[in-house]
Amino acid sequence: MFDNIKSLRFEVGNADDYTATAMVSSEGEAMDFRTPIAAEGRVEDWMTSVLNEMRRTNRLLTKESVYYYCHEIKRIDWMNQYQGMIVLAGNQVWWTWEVEDVFTKVKKGDKLGMKNYSIKMHAQISELVTRVREKLSSNDRKKYNAVLIIDVHARDIVDGFVRDSILDIREFEWESQLRFYWERDIDNLQVRQCTGTFDYGYEYMGL
Repeated sequence: MFDNIKSLRFEVGNADDYTATAMVSSEGEAMDFRTPIAAEGRVEDWMTSVLNEMRRTNRLLTKESVYYYCHEIKRIDWMNQYQGMIVLAGNQVWWTWEVEDVFTKVKKGDKLGMKNYSIKMHAQISELVTRVREKLSSNDRKKYNAVLIIDVHARDIVDGFVRDSILDIREFEWESQLRFYWERDIDNLQVRQCTGTFDYGYEYMGL
């Protein structure tokens, strides 16, 4: 049914009642359901409930991660609190916001805004590279490596903006990028590219 859910974690009740409490990826990463699902009745019914709870839990955790991004802790410590795909989505939301915030500052007269942001991105990558060299669990290393790949791509985009003097939010070089937004009016994560807008979907992908 799903690309990377290897199994469900069950708890057994007093009368051999089974309740699905989490989904587990092929790498062994787990995402606990916010609301456990009773595995009773027709299998197509409770598996549909699993599907709905997967999306609900993933959405709630993604929203929480966006809200608490770098809140009183470093970004790399924030990453330790969430699953890989949630970290990637949260990072993309904040990268999109930070780039567009720089465009706004440049418009108000901050001529070095994009260059300073590029310096910040280089520092973030250096910090992540240092962490990857440390002793890590297999899953943490996969998570950090995935973030590192996205970070390098994002840094190259920003460096290109500095090189080519891309300083307006309406430039095609920015609109053509895959941009993540937490839309407050619908309270949901959406992805934009050029004139297209797509719902995130919240299918659990593991690592």
